[in-house]
Amino acid sequence: MLTTRVRLARGLLTVAVATLLLAGCTDDPEPTASTSAPSSASATSDPTSSPTDPATSVAEAYRATRTASLAAQSGHAQGTVTREGALLGIDVEGVANGSNQTVFITTPDGGTAEVITVGDGYWVGGDAGYWAETTGDPANAPTMVGKYAPIRESDATELGSFTLRTLLTTIFSMPEFTLLESDTGEATRTEVDGRQAFVLGREGGARLWVAADGSGTLLRVVGPPTDPSDLTFTDWDRARTFTQPAPADLLEN
Repeated sequence: MLTTRVRLARGLLTVAVATLLLAGCTDDPEPTASTSAPSSASATSDPTSSPTDPATSVAEAYRATRTASLAAQSGHAQGTVTREGALLGIDVEGVANGSNQTVFITTPDGGTAEVITVGDGYWVGGDAGYWAETTGDPANAPTMVGKYAPIRESDATELGSFTLRTLLTTIFSMPEFTLLESDTGEATRTEVDGRQAFVLGREGGARLWVAADGSGTLLRVVGPPTDPSDLTFTDWDRARTFTQPAPADLLEN
């Protein structure tokens, strides 16, 4: 099983980390108030929130959401990113610094992989498609579904960071978004699943959807055509807490 562990660390995590560090965010040819995230989670947690001053500027809304997002202790990001021309599904939930989280990465031909982090422990699992791709043994792959392989901390950290906070930091450092901080024009109003929101940016380019209730809650991010993805953010400071896999769920050494 040692060989399998090495392949897990070098194969799955490379994909997961590279995908998250793209962080970027995608063009949406026909933007709507809802997201195309790969799960049924809503893009809002408070449909009754009321709008703030209608004269809120793009710069004010941008600064508010940047501050609130980077200060959050936990959250949930879901959606799609593009890597080397391939559309990937992504689902990250947990503590913002990554000390307790789970990450799902769905590839077009490699299935869905899962990385669980609890404290200083790391485990990798996935669906049959993932195990078939990772082990090269399609016949045995279904028997590995629901099982996890432990990964050493050094194997995970040497490949880079893959936390909610790193994802957000990357987004807010992109030039297409930093430009919004100097935009004194009035923020455009819209709705996200019934929730009053501002949409910052222009159709066909990088955009942010921000709750218009004064909280600065980030609801959705769509990136520029040069770095496509579409991410919905929910469960701010209410993300689930994860535990390590039970002994019975671990692959044998």
